[in-house]
Amino acid sequence: MAGQPLLIGVTGAIGAGKSSVLQAFALRGCACLSADAVVHTLYHQSRVRDAVVARFGEQVLDDHGEVDRVTLARLVFGDQNALAWLEQYLHPLVEDHMRTWLAEAQLREPAPPLVVYESPLLFEAGLQRRFDRTLVVTANDDVRRSRIAGRGGLERLADRESRMWTAEQRLAAADDAIDNSGTLAELQHTVDAYIERYAGA
Repeated sequence: MAGQPLLIGVTGAIGAGKSSVLQAFALRGCACLSADAVVHTLYHQSRVRDAVVARFGEQVLDDHGEVDRVTLARLVFGDQNALAWLEQYLHPLVEDHMRTWLAEAQLREPAPPLVVYESPLLFEAGLQRRFDRTLVVTANDDVRRSRIAGRGGLERLADRESRMWTAEQRLAAADDAIDNSGTLAELQHTVDAYIERYAGA
């Protein structure tokens, strides 16, 4: 439909700063959502919580009876069968949620400049077909590792990255790339230029 904002799929390596890119888009009025936020929402649904508990036991629940994502991550990243089960269960639910959200976001009034969805496994899960353009976020290795270490995420980093495309694969597949090795001000300037280029396209 004429006048609808473009759908932009954002991805990138762990520690590249995808969340910061999403925030930069949101600051300019773009409709934004991350796969991580979708998963967080799903874990609060009783059917999802019950399925996870049935598979992994009540050890995955916190003191409030909700799924403890840190505990769950420790369990699955050390067990390929467990990880495969969790991904096979969650991915269809995440994609359903994403598809509904994208359709609704494109019809918002007033229309946002762009509709932006971020997923670390955008290409790996074959989600790129849902978007008008794909955007990969990059950062140099020193910056990435510093960010990951700062949030205590270096544990099992190699395991997590082994399930993801390489930087070269992502860059070859994506329509556009944004380097996020610098300051937030530099990032906002780059995102603003991207919005100016594609808003209303």
